[in-house]
Amino acid sequence: MKKIRAFLVILILMPLMAINAQQSNYETKVNQISSSNVEDDFVLNVGLPPSYNNTKNKYPLLMVLDGDKSFGMARDIVDWLSWSKEIPELIVVGISYEGSMQDWWQKRSRDFTPTKDEGKIWGEWHLAGGASDFQTFISTELIPFIEQNYRITDERVLAGMSFGGLFCTYTLFTKPDIFNRYIIVSPALAWNNKVIWQYENQYFSNNSELQARVFTAVGGLDQSVIIEPWKNFNELINNRKYKGVTWESHLYEGETHISSWPVALTRGLKTVFETKLK
Repeated sequence: MKKIRAFLVILILMPLMAINAQQSNYETKVNQISSSNVEDDFVLNVGLPPSYNNTKNKYPLLMVLDGDKSFGMARDIVDWLSWSKEIPELIVVGISYEGSMQDWWQKRSRDFTPTKDEGKIWGEWHLAGGASDFQTFISTELIPFIEQNYRITDERVLAGMSFGGLFCTYTLFTKPDIFNRYIIVSPALAWNNKVIWQYENQYFSNNSELQARVFTAVGGLDQSVIIEPWKNFNELINNRKYKGVTWESHLYEGETHISSWPVALTRGLKTVFETKLK
């Protein structure tokens, strides 16, 4: 009889457990958008928070580069952190490419790098140098599309790693008004003889303020060609003493170029939303 009662209790609770499970998961919608600036098509994976369909609230935006590989990870990290109330609920957008993984590998070099690489530090990238067009796509095509179709606030986070981290840094110092929070991980700052220094210097020559919250990180097991420029760039920014900027950097011992990404994204989200670490 006790076993029967226990079984009945489980049957009664199962629908409630299912409801709770559904409420804790982000709903994902898939959109396609054609860009006249980049002259290419993109796939947008959009993660909507559990409360989205039950309210008329607006939500901060997290835009993740390399959505082909990073969207699912970012969405699930946000799901966990918002569920535990360590960050607010967010709308997560991953920018992805149509085609094969080789297409993704080449097109990211086109969109995330501001110039060709004369030094060929990481080999030959024939499509490189399209960051300005990709940036214009984001500001004039993608964000208006998101604003029209989803409820977002003006709190906007851009997150990227490696070439994506280079693009985040490039955007921060060329079009800082597009986003106001940045998570920059393992950035390829050595690209084209450290050309990113020129963009920062040009910005600094005309500005004493930088209104942004920035979290940047690398893994201690990454290559020195990633770590050393990253350290030098952090020192440069600290010496600039920009007004309005919150800049936190962290080196994760024992983490590689790849494994530092989920660790830093987690910490970065908590940092740019000013949540105290437990």
